[in-house]
Amino acid sequence: MKCVIVEDEKLLAMVLEKMLKEEGIEVLGWADNVDEGIRLVDELKPDVLFLDINLGDKDGFYLLSKINHKPYVVFVTAYSEYAVKAFERNAIDYILKPVSRERLKNAIDKVSKAIESKKLNENYQDFIEEKIRSMLERLSYDLSNLQKKIPIETENEIVLVNCDDIILFQASEGLTVVNLKQGILKTKTPLKEFEAKLSKDKFIRVHKSYIISINAVKKILKNYIGGLAIELINGNIIPVGRMYKENIKKIIDT
Repeated sequence: MKCVIVEDEKLLAMVLEKMLKEEGIEVLGWADNVDEGIRLVDELKPDVLFLDINLGDKDGFYLLSKINHKPYVVFVTAYSEYAVKAFERNAIDYILKPVSRERLKNAIDKVSKAIESKKLNENYQDFIEEKIRSMLERLSYDLSNLQKKIPIETENEIVLVNCDDIILFQASEGLTVVNLKQGILKTKTPLKEFEAKLSKDKFIRVHKSYIISINAVKKILKNYIGGLAIELINGNIIPVGRMYKENIKKIIDT
């Protein structure tokens, strides 16, 4: 454990330093005023700060408000009336002068337990963060492989079709015709069921009768009255319904 002492009485500081070293505490430095104390704490980053309250024109509470590094704080003072305020500032202990060895040991024990508890919490936090990272990595992998295939039920069988092989779904005469890069499949599964199952990042509804693969789009065609159509890689021209024009933004943004 490493500490800094801020005490404006040199003799008391020397006695405290000697007692701390005898308890196995490494004393990084001593300051006799607030400004020097702030510098030492922020530069040396001790585990614990042994701090007097009355330090000339500025007090120990002012010092705590100015430091960036936040060590555990043990107040060492001759004044009992500041105890409530000290604990409101999250002091780990409050020792009245003159400092007894037993009282100092008790404070050191409190700090040791607090440091150990903090380490356990940090280790647990690291463990949780690692678990979350691992879960996110697996989730990312699962999502990247999600819906690579989709089952299509024909009259005689259920065919698992690679989503990348699908060009479009077309509603036709009570059936859904699935146009593939090689061939077609016909199914009684309605278009709206496919729309609910398909990845919105890969397929879009462009017409009440058509769902197309975004990757199968070759061109977006416009006519003189503002109508839109989609030319697909298989040469099909698919009209875009007025209520589906907004969906075309997905193609443009892809």
